[in-house]
Amino acid sequence: MLRAIFFRQPHRIARTCAKFRYMSSSPEPTTRNQHFSVDAEGKTVVDLSFASEALGLPAADGYGWAQLEFGDSVGDDQRYTILRKLGCGMHSSTWLARDEVGNGFVAIKALTGHMTGMNEKGVYWEAEALRLLSFRSQDPSFKPSSPHCVRLLDEFILPGRGSAGSHMCFVMPVYGGDVKALVASRKTPFELPTAKRISLHLLRGIAFAHERGIVHTDLKHDNIFFTTELETTDIERWLKEDPSRRHEPELSQDGIIKAAVSQPLPKISDELARRATYVLSDFGCGLPSNLHDDRTITTPPLRAPESFLGGKWDAPADIWAFGCLVFELVVNGTLFKYRVNEKWKLTAIENMLYQMLLFSNSNDGGFQPEQLAAWPLAGQYFNSSCELEKEPTVFHWPLEDIISKRNNAIPSADVVAIAKLMYQCLRLNPADRATAEELLQDPWLEGADA
Repeated sequence: MLRAIFFRQPHRIARTCAKFRYMSSSPEPTTRNQHFSVDAEGKTVVDLSFASEALGLPAADGYGWAQLEFGDSVGDDQRYTILRKLGCGMHSSTWLARDEVGNGFVAIKALTGHMTGMNEKGVYWEAEALRLLSFRSQDPSFKPSSPHCVRLLDEFILPGRGSAGSHMCFVMPVYGGDVKALVASRKTPFELPTAKRISLHLLRGIAFAHERGIVHTDLKHDNIFFTTELETTDIERWLKEDPSRRHEPELSQDGIIKAAVSQPLPKISDELARRATYVLSDFGCGLPSNLHDDRTITTPPLRAPESFLGGKWDAPADIWAFGCLVFELVVNGTLFKYRVNEKWKLTAIENMLYQMLLFSNSNDGGFQPEQLAAWPLAGQYFNSSCELEKEPTVFHWPLEDIISKRNNAIPSADVVAIAKLMYQCLRLNPADRATAEELLQDPWLEGADA
């Protein structure tokens, strides 16, 4: 039985994933691979340009990636054998492991020591979110875990090495990759059936998460995984043909390290993408569903107006982001541009608000007084007439026109249907947005599983 998880592409940026080791017989690291120095005042200066994740940095300073070796046995009763690093992220690394009990493969997401500490303090909620998503009840009316939300198979604490601290580890199925990687491998938009399938499966995942009382708050291509058709024997062959590797030795604050190279599963074809199952993943920013006070959530181009304006937010913020993602999936580009508007002298945030006014349904009537009064930061951008202070020219720019312009291969009937679906998501008042369950009944999504 094959189990698996996702992987991200390797990064060469600060604060990426997790993986390092002490070495006594390694070649000496070169000067360029030394990542810390001492300034004139005797303070340690850290250079974060590691070959992969910034290993050997302490959890106490916000780092602490897991120090795993190929062949390590981890988990309760040493059930899992580490075989490869699949990828890494800002606060974790993901590893392919063999389940010695289930005799298949799983993926293990190891949080940094810093994030493990945040979890222990109750600040970081991913563990609880994953438990809620994977919980099964004896009540026959209670829905089982969804095939469109990532599943938690097991969890354990991995003792740390060096200054990395201990690591909360989540055992999950192995997935084939994420939609961001699929987009990056293409020069053209997805075929419409594929875009529709991804949209439907993502929406099912959102609906299930909302039903379980979870707001994702970080919907984006990176966090949509897809299943793999590789069997256990296929992965074994891949491991043999493309052995796990390490980068050259580097000098860190914890000593000499050799980061594992991120080696995700092979890319899939368009044909496989058309029939894959898509899964909502990475609940690291997830929070319980209720009205939350001002807290910036979601990447700016997908961020709802209430978050920009310091208002309380809940599940409708996910719906706004979903509407933006539908556009991205069908045209292979963003709807909202988070950048300065030179023509009207608008800051990036002002320009986002301006675009919201342009693209919203003409029947919405713009931002309303009672709405702006409830959002603390609205006074910085709007006057008493609910108009932007800098008074750019506002008009209705139909989504149908934008979709057609960005992808003229979409049939006109689909253009109208896509715009109608998006308008239900991009309502300026969160209370007016459709729920995920309501959107699942939208006619455009019919037949997406075919």
